[in-house]
Amino acid sequence: MSEAPKQARRRRLIVGGMALVVLGFAGVRTLQKGRFSGTGDLTFEPLKDPAGYRVLRGGAVSLGRGIPLFGLNSGEKPAGLLTAQRANANDLCAALFGQARAPGKVPVAYFFDYQCPICRRLTPRLRERSDISVNWHDLAGLGAASETAARAAIASRKQGAYDAFHDRLMRARFQATDGYVRALADSIGIDPDQLVADIANPDVDARMWQSRALANRFAMLGTPGLVIGRTVVIGDISNGDLGRIIRDETANPGPC
Repeated sequence: MSEAPKQARRRRLIVGGMALVVLGFAGVRTLQKGRFSGTGDLTFEPLKDPAGYRVLRGGAVSLGRGIPLFGLNSGEKPAGLLTAQRANANDLCAALFGQARAPGKVPVAYFFDYQCPICRRLTPRLRERSDISVNWHDLAGLGAASETAARAAIASRKQGAYDAFHDRLMRARFQATDGYVRALADSIGIDPDQLVADIANPDVDARMWQSRALANRFAMLGTPGLVIGRTVVIGDISNGDLGRIIRDETANPGPC
């Protein structure tokens, strides 16, 4: 092999190694299990539990270390998770979609993490669609910064600022800290002191446990995850396939 090809190969290895180091430092692993192409048949697997739903697998997923299915593998489950599981079982549709079941629109439950690079690309694509209503579920599975961001975003609902807070966190170049969320609250015009007080509200814990219990129920090992009507999508999805599923859900609505 001549010197030029050797140098080119060396550069590719260095760049690839640097990318792996960055992902490892962030506590994120992206698993590529194939992409939805937007053409051809989509293969769905029917779910036995919960009945009436189907799952589509194949997109890239961001995983944290030791986070997936939290509470399922241990002998004793956290009290908050057990409470959320019981509440979700009583009304799964309300737990999934909340107020997102708007007439004429397909309800979507979106499970995401503020540190998930795939979610940062998928979120604006969901925002752009006028044919869906989205209920946001903060999974906070990629470390302390994810949890800080999720708790602050949920707390911002008390001041009617969730959309603005959420979008700013999704675009943030820095990992969330207590100081950062206070500064962010001030920059969008809400009271930072009230935000900090609301973060400690038990409602925030309940909301986070509800989302975690739902993710467990649908075996979502990472983010992003979607429940589009009756269709569960685990991983990234193309605009073409997203549109195909939404059209099918409009014509053939599911249990909700």
